[in-house]
Parts: sequence; C-alpha cells; structure tokens
Amino acid sequence: MRNGLSMTSRAEVTTGYAKVYVKASKKDKGRVLGQVVGVTGWSRDNARRRLASAAKRPPGGGRQVAKRGRKPRSPKYSYDAVKVPQRVWAACGGQCGKYL
Repeated sequence: MRNGLSMTSRAEVTTGYAKVYVKASKKDKGRVLGQVVGVTGWSRDNARRRLASAAKRPPGGGRQVAKRGRKPRSPKYSYDAVKVPQRVWAACGGQCGKYL
C-alpha cells in the first residue's frame, strides 16, 4: 500500500476521476492526471492507462473472475491420421522423438 491507499480505494478513486477525465479537454486532462497521481502515487502513464480503461468498463459488478472459454481450435489432422503415428510410437517402445 503506497500512500496509505488500498487497491479497492484506488479503484474507487480511478472510477470517480475516469468520468471527468474522458469529458475533459486536453489541458484539463493534465490537471486530472496530476490529481490522480498525487492521490494514488502512480506514474502519470499508469494513471492515464487506468483512467482510460476505467472509463470503458461498465459501471458496477466489480471484477469478473471467470471469463467465457475460447472456442476450441479445429483439429489439424483427422482421427485416423493421428492413430497411425501413435501405433508406430507404441511399437517402438514409446521413445522420444530424438531416438524415434
């Protein structure tokens, strides 16, 4: 904890300033960044990134722990084409590729 702030209170500060930061002019964005850096102790670049990402996130809900899984990749080789090298490998005693 830097500057006596926990991560939850930093997140609250970030979400509070994010709305102001997005609507501000370029000059005012610099002032908002200065305030966030003073409160949180982050670098200006880190504060800018966090403010921009907080503005894109929908309000409420907190962090999502589980994400939806990806669609599995389609197989490159058919089932029958994979079985042939597996049989050869088993017949050779299960050796690694170097000795196979």
